[in-house]
Amino acid sequence: MSPKVSIVVPAFNAADYIAETIDSLLAQDYPDLEIVAVNDGSTDETGAILARYAGRIRVHRQANAGQSAAMAVGWNMTDGSLIGYLSADDRLRPTAVRRCVEELNARPDVVLVYPNFDVINERSRLLFTVKAPDFSHRALYGELHCLPGPGALFRRAAYEQAGPWRTDLRQIPDLDFLLRMALVGDFYHISEVLAEFRMHAQSTTYRAVAFERGEEPLAVIERLFARRDLPAEIRRWERQARANADLLSAAIHGRSGRAGIAIRRLVESFSYPQAAFSRKTLSHAITIIRGAFRARD
Repeated sequence: MSPKVSIVVPAFNAADYIAETIDSLLAQDYPDLEIVAVNDGSTDETGAILARYAGRIRVHRQANAGQSAAMAVGWNMTDGSLIGYLSADDRLRPTAVRRCVEELNARPDVVLVYPNFDVINERSRLLFTVKAPDFSHRALYGELHCLPGPGALFRRAAYEQAGPWRTDLRQIPDLDFLLRMALVGDFYHISEVLAEFRMHAQSTTYRAVAFERGEEPLAVIERLFARRDLPAEIRRWERQARANADLLSAAIHGRSGRAGIAIRRLVESFSYPQAAFSRKTLSHAITIIRGAFRARD
């Protein structure tokens, strides 16, 4: 018997792309799929667009509370034993849900599966393909590599054990959640392109953000390693995790034009030499330099 799958689409002012997102879910070849769109206080045409799908998806409207709160509300409305979410500007390939279910069914000890994905632009044209790394504790905890992208599916029981996404985080709630979820069980990488991530100017990943968002990586890692129940095999990555939290903070501040803070965080990351002289460091340094020039303009 195929387990029921529930996917939540959190949407805030998503009128430009949400129809493509919903259409990609309705095109899935998996029979028992529940779709819930949470209109998180949108002030554009998002509500009108979602109304066109009446009878095919469930729609909930609420005052703006952020992505994490929207997904918690959506998942609480559903009863699928497998759950996931899809950002309102991303898309799934027609076989995505079925393939994720097949891999979870074949691996009862795995709590989450995630595929490769294409990166597309505003016009839905392919930019490049992301071949996600296989799951490892070092990649997730040491390098802070947010392994699952769009298309991930996970067990509701593991979600309930790990706890919901934190509503006080607006920049990296997904990474924080994954750090907690991986303490419940392992993830599995599906080496197939099953989703599409849209890169555009208004994406949270790429736009300038408030100072507090740039500090989130430091707070998340501080909270993680303050846990008394953290296994020794995870705690061994603490120094590298803290260095990479500094790097991630530097990149966020750099993108937002706060070059001085970004450079300070970059220097602090040198406490772990292997992190300081990595490809990631070079990438973040370029981001910081670009942010510095942008701040001068």
